[in-house]
Amino acid sequence: MKEMLEEYLKKTEPEYYPPVENLFDLIYEHYTENNPVGKNTVAGKVAKAKEKELEEWLRGLEGMDRLIDDYVGDRIPLWEKIMDRQGTVCCAWEETAFEEGLKVGIRLMMDLYSL
Repeated sequence: MKEMLEEYLKKTEPEYYPPVENLFDLIYEHYTENNPVGKNTVAGKVAKAKEKELEEWLRGLEGMDRLIDDYVGDRIPLWEKIMDRQGTVCCAWEETAFEEGLKVGIRLMMDLYSL
């Protein structure tokens, strides 16, 4: 059975869709769709507090209330644009960490099965 599955996977090319470029992206997309962030967890509460600290700090800086264009042509304060960009960076790092964690888990499984 294992050999049949391996042979099938070698012969069958996967068809992904943007933003999915590989199997790890696909797993991450499905995981995040079915497991929304729990803001009531300890880690979620800490993250939310840190985000609030950053927002308050940015709002306190001179010039942060200046209006700039957002993605759809509306005008938003500079601090809000920075928070949006910061969120995008955090999401990219989260996806990277998720993928690396999967790789570690796969290696662990391979090591355990080779014993």
